[in-house]
Amino acid sequence: MPLNFKQDPSAMRPYLVLIVLLVISLVSVTMYAREGSSGLLHKVQGGVSSVFTPLKLVSATISAAEDSTSDSITDATQATTVTELTEENQELRQTISELEEYRQEAQRLQELMNVADMYSMEGVTCRVLSRSTDAWNLVVTIDAGTSSGVRAGLPVIGSSGLVGQVISATESTAEVRLLADPQTGIAAMIQSSRAEGILKGSFDGLLYLEDVSSSVDVQKGDVVITSGLGGGYYRGIIIGTVVKVDGNAGDDDRTIIVEPNASTGSLEEVMVVTAMNSEGAAAESSTTTSTSSSSSSSTSSSSSSE
Repeated sequence: MPLNFKQDPSAMRPYLVLIVLLVISLVSVTMYAREGSSGLLHKVQGGVSSVFTPLKLVSATISAAEDSTSDSITDATQATTVTELTEENQELRQTISELEEYRQEAQRLQELMNVADMYSMEGVTCRVLSRSTDAWNLVVTIDAGTSSGVRAGLPVIGSSGLVGQVISATESTAEVRLLADPQTGIAAMIQSSRAEGILKGSFDGLLYLEDVSSSVDVQKGDVVITSGLGGGYYRGIIIGTVVKVDGNAGDDDRTIIVEPNASTGSLEEVMVVTAMNSEGAAAESSTTTSTSSSSSSSTSSSSSSE
């Protein structure tokens, strides 16, 4: 059977198209390279470029808008984050400040409790609501009254000693006259020598211990406590310390200045003493004096025996 070498024309068509396109491309490249900038191919290129330029501008504008939107979202997110952090920081500062106030208040109240426990005191702890600013009327108002057992005449202590005395009370509040008030007069005594006198306030804010026997030797640093005479104050509450003595023993006109143990300048919490089951600092001094006397007697006895 003879072989048939005749090819199908439709199968060769793609190859012919490819060859024609390659020839056209080569011819176009050769003509483009040889002709000047005013040649036909250059003009066609310029026309096509001008047609697609608006599309490029639109694409660039869209891209820029996308970038701008992205930047705006990022900036807004960062601004929101900074604002939130600032608010949280302020809240934390406020919380820390409040906690510090609570800590300091708890510490002051604990100091009051320590004094009460030390001298077997019973009383009402309260806050200072307000204070007068008159030099001749040093009075503070506290937030406890007759409904809490507070009444006129009761002594009032701070964290380290006597601060004043209740002079009037309502159901829910009371007024306390401070030590430095010119109208203050407290039966007092020097803890070490047991010498008695009257502690008085003054317009200059100082405390003066008066009516102490001229024969008593009073020294700087002597502790002054309530004597309990007259029934105005419980016996043995610490008042303050002698800070200055003008004159010597034997002088009838000497001046004794006492500095209070408890400062009233920043008074915030106080305790109104309603009962005292010991003689407080007076008992301590008596014990010390008795011990010293016993030691002296023992020493004397030993010396005599020898």
